[in-house]
Amino acid sequence: MAEGLFPQTSNKIITAYDLFGKAHLRKLKNFKFRAGAYGVLINGDRILLKRHPSIEKFEIPGGGIKLDETITEGLVREFKEETGLTVRVGKLLSVEDNFFTHNEEDSHGILIFYKVEKVSGNLTTNKEDSAEVKYLKIESLNHGNIQRSSRNVIDYIKSKRNS
Repeated sequence: MAEGLFPQTSNKIITAYDLFGKAHLRKLKNFKFRAGAYGVLINGDRILLKRHPSIEKFEIPGGGIKLDETITEGLVREFKEETGLTVRVGKLLSVEDNFFTHNEEDSHGILIFYKVEKVSGNLTTNKEDSAEVKYLKIESLNHGNIQRSSRNVIDYIKSKRNS
């Protein structure tokens, strides 16, 4: 018999990570799905990254998709909010998941990464999600200076450039 679209979850305990990369043991039944879209903008040997005001590590711009928008609409909106740039969404690069906790809210995030191309705009920050936005050399990026949620796609990009 089918469980339905939203089956009950168990009391299983899983590890979720906060904004600072600290692990927390959380009850699975408290998690909600959250889809997010992220844009990889490469310019030569550099990639555009943003830094959240609360942390020192950089990450790929993007974020949560609203219920009334498509994946690409959400990506274009989030990218503009965080960087000031309007982008055109290109090739799908990666889909990953991430167990995340923030302000007592738990999320099983589905992270969708696309290559993007700049259409217009100038780099800006919004102080809420992006205290700093800048191009960094791809080869300078490592797990010490990149947010956990962006590491796999950065590793993928680096491996493609080195092959």
